[in-house]
Amino acid sequence: MKCRLHWWLLARVPIGPAGASTKRHRHCFQRANGDDGHRFAPVGAAAFCHCKEVPPSWSAHPAVPPLATPNRKQWDQTPTRRLTERAWAQPPTAVHRHAPRLFFSLPVSSSIGVRAMKEEQQLFEDLLYLYNKLARPVKNASEVVVINFGASLIRIIDVDEKNQVLTTNLWLEMQWTDWKLVWNPTKYGGIKKLHIPADFIWTPDILLYNCADGHPQISINTDALVYYDGKVMWKPPGIYKSFCQIDIQYFPYDLQRCHMKFGGWTYNGFYLDMRQIETNGRTVVYTRDETGRKVWRLKEGMDLSYFYESSEWDLLELSSDRHEVLYPGCCGQDYYIDITFYITLRRKALFYTVNLVVPCTLIAIWTTFVFYLPACCREKITFSISVLVALIVFFLVLVDLIPPTSLVIPFMAKYLLFTLTLVTVSIIVTVVTLDINHRDGATHKMPKWMRWLFLRKLPRLLRMKLPQTFTTAESWEQFSKVNMQMRRYTKWLDSRRSPLYSAPVLIYHTPSDDPSTSSLSDRSLHSDRGPICATVRSPNEHLLTPQFLRRMIKNVHFIATHIAMLEYEEMLSDEWSYVASVIDRLFLIIFSVVNVFGTVTFVVQSSLFHDDRTPLPVPRKTHPLGGDTVSHLY
Repeated sequence: MKCRLHWWLLARVPIGPAGASTKRHRHCFQRANGDDGHRFAPVGAAAFCHCKEVPPSWSAHPAVPPLATPNRKQWDQTPTRRLTERAWAQPPTAVHRHAPRLFFSLPVSSSIGVRAMKEEQQLFEDLLYLYNKLARPVKNASEVVVINFGASLIRIIDVDEKNQVLTTNLWLEMQWTDWKLVWNPTKYGGIKKLHIPADFIWTPDILLYNCADGHPQISINTDALVYYDGKVMWKPPGIYKSFCQIDIQYFPYDLQRCHMKFGGWTYNGFYLDMRQIETNGRTVVYTRDETGRKVWRLKEGMDLSYFYESSEWDLLELSSDRHEVLYPGCCGQDYYIDITFYITLRRKALFYTVNLVVPCTLIAIWTTFVFYLPACCREKITFSISVLVALIVFFLVLVDLIPPTSLVIPFMAKYLLFTLTLVTVSIIVTVVTLDINHRDGATHKMPKWMRWLFLRKLPRLLRMKLPQTFTTAESWEQFSKVNMQMRRYTKWLDSRRSPLYSAPVLIYHTPSDDPSTSSLSDRSLHSDRGPICATVRSPNEHLLTPQFLRRMIKNVHFIATHIAMLEYEEMLSDEWSYVASVIDRLFLIIFSVVNVFGTVTFVVQSSLFHDDRTPLPVPRKTHPLGGDTVSHLY
């Protein structure tokens, strides 16, 4: 239908007296219809004919009514607008009466809009006619295309620590000169710049070298701004995912240094050169990097006019370096130019401090209070295991946050391991303490070194009071001496068979100068808890014969020995419980000191490695997409 319309337009135009064939100008109409790959609307038969010889009758013949739409200003000045408003203001029946007049007045108003847009469309035709976008825009093949390259950082979308991927939103900016896109503004109504789709002109094959998602090239082709002197400005936006090696050593108080490397892929340095675009008055400085290579460095490598601050990261540094890298190839070694942007980020650690560091510190404090419970409390094991389970949960949370790397151990993981070690040692010490606390004096005899260390030395150092039941360490020796004296006295009675001793006697009050008899005094028959053998008194004192006295002494000796043994075993059990209390007090102090020391070390090191620099300020918006300044637009 479209081709038939244009052939009908051609048939209405007189060819001339000579009757020239229409085949001569057929290619002009085909190009106007888009048959050669161009997309331009026809503006009249004489407008899109590019033949060298144009028939004279074409210039004399009026132009064919175009198919364009006038702009708002031209539409307000035409009678069609007044006619349309008058028709819609009347009843519906009146609209049908004005319909023929409205239909025949449309071509008149459209011709006004075409005359206003004729120069720009003609400029499109002239610039892109026979334009080859595959060839470099140079006059000589030995020339180098210089690309002024820059970028505007819009937002830091995400830093994936686990996959080590940095996601950013950038507006790239490329400037170069294309000699095939030069025109004289006076010939085209004073047009000095033109918006041309980037698909229609040559663009550099610049892509992201360290891409992490498989799409390194520029995926959004926007319009390029072309000036009359051949300068081309192209600002394609895009979201880029670049590989970033995450350093988790001081997590969550860490700094991440990422880079984004842009450069040409097929053109080496002899065909394509890249230069940095200076921003905010900063100039490019020639220097050397950490490896000793020569670089051209720009301190503020990206424009931050439209930067949105991140809620998780602070932007500390943003520089760019121009490198000349030598890559080996099949036909030798070639230099390739690239511009690398270096981004330094600092994590905002408030979230991790509140939700990870503080709970872990509290758990470490709970570990100390395990030893504050009584030594006989069986819930100490339950409490220690509960603390251990809580730490394991924190480890699971930390594993999901940090990348699975074996190069370094995160600082937070070290502190968790330190706390886990304390909890493990506390469980072991608690088990040993409970075992010592429940030891029986009949089955476990305390060694002398343990008695000296835990009953004499450590209680004084730990300011613990020794119970009165075993204030002397020679209780068992005293009981053994009394037992031996009673046995000696029984033997002495057996040796006395004289009638002098057959009369009734009073054991306690019988005066005797014999040392064996005097050894059974009240002083010697007393233990720490009372007298073992008291004065023997009976209503029938005359019946106390030596035989009866011997049996009585044996029975009393057995009872006294049994009671003394029970008291001694109970005293030994109390001593074992006291040793367990001493161990608890000792490890309470040790764990408190170690815990405080570890926590203070963690806080001090985190503050030392935490950079206190202020983030980069966001300047005033001065660079819109059009390339002009805000002051020129408003």
